[in-house]
Amino acid sequence: MGNFRSALYGVLTIALGACQDPLVVANSNNPDRGRVFNSAADLEQFIASGYARAHAGTLGAATVLTGGSNDALQPQLLVMGMENVSALANFAMGPRSAIPRNPITNARGSQGNIGNYRDWVVQHSAARTAALGMARLKTFSLGSPARDARARAFGRFSQGVALGNLALAYDSASVLTENDNPEADAAVIVPLSGYRAVMSAALAYLDSAIAIASGPVPAGPAGDWFPLPSTWINGQALTSGATGSFVQLARSYKARFRAGVARTPAERADVSQGGIVDWSAVIGDANAGIKLDFSIFMDPTNGWDVAWVIQHYATGSASWHQMSQFWLGMADTSGGYNLWLSLPVANRVPFTVVTPDRRFPQGATRTVQSGVTVPGTFTATPYFRNRPASADQPGDPLGISQYDFFRSRAFRVASRIGTYPVMTAAEIRLLAAEGYLRQGQVALAAGLIDSSRVSKGQLSSLVTAGIVDTVMRVPGVNGVQGSNSCVPRVPDPAAGAGAFKATKCGNIWDALKWEYRMETAYTGYGMWFFAGRGWGDLPQYTAFDWAVPNQEMDARSEPFYGTGGTGGRDAAGPGNYGLFSGGIY
Repeated sequence: MGNFRSALYGVLTIALGACQDPLVVANSNNPDRGRVFNSAADLEQFIASGYARAHAGTLGAATVLTGGSNDALQPQLLVMGMENVSALANFAMGPRSAIPRNPITNARGSQGNIGNYRDWVVQHSAARTAALGMARLKTFSLGSPARDARARAFGRFSQGVALGNLALAYDSASVLTENDNPEADAAVIVPLSGYRAVMSAALAYLDSAIAIASGPVPAGPAGDWFPLPSTWINGQALTSGATGSFVQLARSYKARFRAGVARTPAERADVSQGGIVDWSAVIGDANAGIKLDFSIFMDPTNGWDVAWVIQHYATGSASWHQMSQFWLGMADTSGGYNLWLSLPVANRVPFTVVTPDRRFPQGATRTVQSGVTVPGTFTATPYFRNRPASADQPGDPLGISQYDFFRSRAFRVASRIGTYPVMTAAEIRLLAAEGYLRQGQVALAAGLIDSSRVSKGQLSSLVTAGIVDTVMRVPGVNGVQGSNSCVPRVPDPAAGAGAFKATKCGNIWDALKWEYRMETAYTGYGMWFFAGRGWGDLPQYTAFDWAVPNQEMDARSEPFYGTGGTGGRDAAGPGNYGLFSGGIY
């Protein structure tokens, strides 16, 4: 907990900075906590900073406390989930993407240990900030019941988001509450709790935020209640009420967390089938969730950022990024993916994906596709560009392709100033679709999948094709079933010159996962990784969570350990689609 104390002192020092007499030199090792907790304006700002910190701890954003950094979990999550392809040693991307998978150890000096620690300390700082604020609001008013309740709702929301993110990424974390008397004793040591207990606490805090915001409006001036000040979530003046955008956002986080916490397909199953996910609750939260992409106005100069975009377009010889040939190949209808799968690993080379999916540049050759103008925004198609051949870079044949993700290009050109979706409406809608599939309500799922499949991809409708079960194959062009023009085409364990050496048209489950990957790529936190581990789609032996960082283990005088790797704990089983030794690699 010593590291948490350091983070807390930084929080308090920052909060006080604007109010200090310039002739007085503050002792930053022993800040005046009383001044923050006895000023209504300072305390409200202290609580309002919670979600910004939670955001900073996921997408590597800049904050005055931590500084902008890609040395965090997000670059590792991207390559481990095969959302990104890079063999660079930077930010542990190369070691985390290597096949066979390496273990992740929390020993001192281990690869990636700085990034492993960053998300841990920033998310705990966000949760602790909120807990301190909640404790003080028990005995101190910001000026009116409405203002107090609004701050309490936002604090609970920040606690829920921060703890939920910790439960997604780490095998355990600590849950500090105001009942631990943190205001009186910043050195309080909170035991570690397993990820399922941490997630339960996160969901409870989100429920509390929802209950406050959707309940009766407390007494006070109109400006003391919702909408939230737009600076609390930059550019988002969220409203209240049962259908208000604040409640919709909180319920969307609940849907994301409920599904994403599962480590394995067995855990992602419904609770009625022995899993840990209540899919009826996921459906309820998702259907009451956001209807438009949740985009934050980013500006690195005021602490809101998506740091990965700094390096994202260092492609080609710089080798920071390219899309995975294994996953994008599923859009191909030319036979190129079949040929690629049939070859020995060492002989595979990137090929041009010829597809009716409009999220890809259209054309039958690389020359034609690389001449397609890609707008580079989150509201336009294509999503990917076929880069000039001169910008290609060698690498692992399983991963390297001709394609780069390009939807955030305009954002990058604008120096990362502008709106960026950190949660898409498609993500939440598709979580509901997954719930319906798990409950056998195929028609409801098909309609939700079609929402992006037809409107964005311009692919044949599942509803029109009459998909009524999870066995039927998705239609190709003009709705023809069994057509070679279907998308996605998936590796077939029973076809070709060996297992997974040729393809077949996918079923509705494959269509669901295809849409999820297309619509969530490079948006939220570890989108392909957290979903992929629950679906069983990660390469075999991928660590499916991170150990508690060594700095925390040292402070607690507990031994180091690791996750993942051959024979290791918390390691993925054989991946679907042949992602295991003896399969396609």
